[in-house]
Amino acid sequence: MLVSPLGPLMFRFAGRRRKIALRNIERCFPHWPEEKKQAVLRAGFSSLARMIVETSWCWAGPLGRVVKSGRIHGLEHLEEAVECGNGVLLVTGHSTCLDIGGSIVAMRVNLGGIYRPLNNPVVEWFQTRGRLRYARYMISKRNARQAVKILRRGGVVWYAPDQDFGPEQTAFAPFFNIQTATLLATHRLPRMTGCAVLPMYPVYDPQSRKYDVYLLPALENYPSDDPVADLTRINAFIEEFARKAPEQYWWIHRRFKTRPEGEPAFYD
Repeated sequence: MLVSPLGPLMFRFAGRRRKIALRNIERCFPHWPEEKKQAVLRAGFSSLARMIVETSWCWAGPLGRVVKSGRIHGLEHLEEAVECGNGVLLVTGHSTCLDIGGSIVAMRVNLGGIYRPLNNPVVEWFQTRGRLRYARYMISKRNARQAVKILRRGGVVWYAPDQDFGPEQTAFAPFFNIQTATLLATHRLPRMTGCAVLPMYPVYDPQSRKYDVYLLPALENYPSDDPVADLTRINAFIEEFARKAPEQYWWIHRRFKTRPEGEPAFYD
């Protein structure tokens, strides 16, 4: 299969991204032996290579094949939240099978996603066109008003907030015991709209060659009056799944780029 030679090739030529990924793994799993860190690092690039195939299925391939490749666990939690009519913020993390996980759920429940627009207009067009094959709408992260409107109308919005976009619109909350600039949207959107917040995470099972999408019950007593406490709960959920399948998490992001005042730079 294509993934087999592509993973080592990506690892070999990743350069800066390989260094970023290793730095993240070293800091998030300081007690791991060096051999395990290196093994997860290499496996992570194999997962990224598989992601290229997965994404091509979602954006341009037969969607029936995508549906057959997935298993949803806890769909009833999402259906119950939708029936309440207050909107649902479906929160996930950047696993390598993020797109295929979202498409599997979108085949069962109408939803749209918040995403970061790409700088290349051609790739941006292709990405959005591909995702709109299964998603009902795509919302630029720069257009929070659209997300608010959809949630207030009872819609489902799919959102992966685990990226570092700088100090604006963030607060520091622990992630792998590291103070991490965490987007406040997962606290603010439910406060503004009254929507439910429901955790979701997709994981690839190499034994069955299936994609398992886990939908958890809506968070209780959420949001609270404490944004840091709320962001800590979101980070804890994403961390839990990243620990279960660390080779499938996007360690290539500079997740810890923004540091609290007085702390040294995270990436050399």
